[in-house]
Amino acid sequence: MEFVAKHTSDKFCLIDNVNTSVRGIISREVIANILVHRDYSSAFPAKVIIGKDWLKTENWCIPRRHGNIMSDEFTPYPKNPLIQHFFANIGRTDTIGSGVRNLYKYTPIYSDGGKPELIEDDVFRITVPLNKMAAEDAREQKTLSEREQKIYNMICENPHLSIEQVMAELDISRATVFRDYAKIKKVTGAMYDKRTSTWIL
Repeated sequence: MEFVAKHTSDKFCLIDNVNTSVRGIISREVIANILVHRDYSSAFPAKVIIGKDWLKTENWCIPRRHGNIMSDEFTPYPKNPLIQHFFANIGRTDTIGSGVRNLYKYTPIYSDGGKPELIEDDVFRITVPLNKMAAEDAREQKTLSEREQKIYNMICENPHLSIEQVMAELDISRATVFRDYAKIKKVTGAMYDKRTSTWIL
């Protein structure tokens, strides 16, 4: 937490009429997540990475589900119950699941409207925007452009859509189609099955 404090700016807000460090809450939750939910049998090093606009963590875990964790559609589950209880008793964490809720609650305050991204997989990743620029960039990354939306509509109409059909219809290069496909997959969750040459929405 001292490392995070050293390399990021701070913002304060009133919580229950007490002037509180929002950065302190966010850093506590991401660090506690690394310690409480880690799979300690793995040699994968836990990481806290601070860039100009982002705070990111990577931590090996045993996933119960795969994909993005949303604040309103997840069931909290302690991966290391003994450590979680210990941290709760010394006041370093709250109830199980409070970390996700706190990140979704306080990140928009800290980054002027940005939202955290929590991806559960073999490597659990948390990404927190540190400023308005990062928040706007994240929103842009989660929104399809006009051309990408056209391609997605084509996929919806024809799950067997080929790259050549997209190139001919929109007069774009193969590289551009692949780049747009990657964005569409990320934003919509669509997947392409190479064996059957079929899009799965």
